[in-house]
Amino acid sequence: MRKIAVLTTLATIAVLVSGVVPAAAEDSGKVIIVESGSMGNRAPWRGSGGNAMRFQCLWLQSSINYAGYINVIEFQYSSGTLPASFNNCRILLCHSTKTALEATFANNYTGNTPVEVFNGTETLSGSGWLDTHITPNKFNYNNRDNLLMEVVWNGDNGRDVYCNRASATARRCYSYSHTSPTGTVYAQAQVIRFHIGTMTGVTPTSLGRVKTLFR
Repeated sequence: MRKIAVLTTLATIAVLVSGVVPAAAEDSGKVIIVESGSMGNRAPWRGSGGNAMRFQCLWLQSSINYAGYINVIEFQYSSGTLPASFNNCRILLCHSTKTALEATFANNYTGNTPVEVFNGTETLSGSGWLDTHITPNKFNYNNRDNLLMEVVWNGDNGRDVYCNRASATARRCYSYSHTSPTGTVYAQAQVIRFHIGTMTGVTPTSLGRVKTLFR
């Protein structure tokens, strides 16, 4: 038993010093569905009716209420032909103090710098919840501000994907031009599912806990 305890202690020290956390020890975070509605709409994934889009949507902090890295973003599928591909696609996340969007896209960032979490060809497939292919551990949501997402793409395979939205304050804005500085604001909210993780490794302050192992 003493040998096992010593090995366990040494393994713990190695984790704290290296900052590498075994997968089983990581915090799995939380899966959060934000908004509820069953009205399908093809923004931001309108592939047959247009060849480009710039889209923004806003979620309120009170609806998310959880801090951490947003590692998965899933749209709730309503209808449409899959798989659907959208070229030159960029997905950006940003903290915002807006509670309702305005027509000028840049103003909705409220002076904050957006973080690009995807850049490439976005292909949506499957059913139910459609996973966008964002980079994990890149955008750390602070759970103080509201959350703004922007989706921009240009070129596609000619297929529409309808995803659910809800009636709400003005929290969706889009244009069928990927370079447009302004869009049309709608009194709607995007139904979305987030996977938010809270632990990506041991912080430098954790090294101080190593001392307690030798007392």
